[in-house]
Amino acid sequence: MFKYVKNEKGSALIEFLGMLPFVFLILLIFLQFLVAGYAFFVSQSAVNEAAKTYAITGDIEEARLSAQEFIDNTGGNIEFDSMPDPIRNNKNFELTLNIKFKFIFLPEKLFGEVPPIIISRTISGRVME
Repeated sequence: MFKYVKNEKGSALIEFLGMLPFVFLILLIFLQFLVAGYAFFVSQSAVNEAAKTYAITGDIEEARLSAQEFIDNTGGNIEFDSMPDPIRNNKNFELTLNIKFKFIFLPEKLFGEVPPIIISRTISGRVME
């Protein structure tokens, strides 16, 4: 029996298999950060699109629709939340867009309903008349 205990063949495989769950966990956390960064990028692009629409048309409903269409085309974990009426000072305006970001690697069976994170982006512009 002591003959097998002194033999270290296969010990690297056992150590690798012991570390594998931690490697997968770190990989999932890294991917979640990438998805969160993508959500910030999409929210900024959507508010830019809404500001362009508002600057040309001056219609907030059309700007909301533009932002909502942009967000709906991006993926399943990002949802349009709201866009309050712009703050307007003569021709200048300030738009704020709120989106809901859902975690993708937290199963509901284990954690229950995980509340989404609200991401808010603001942009300033000028109405073209």
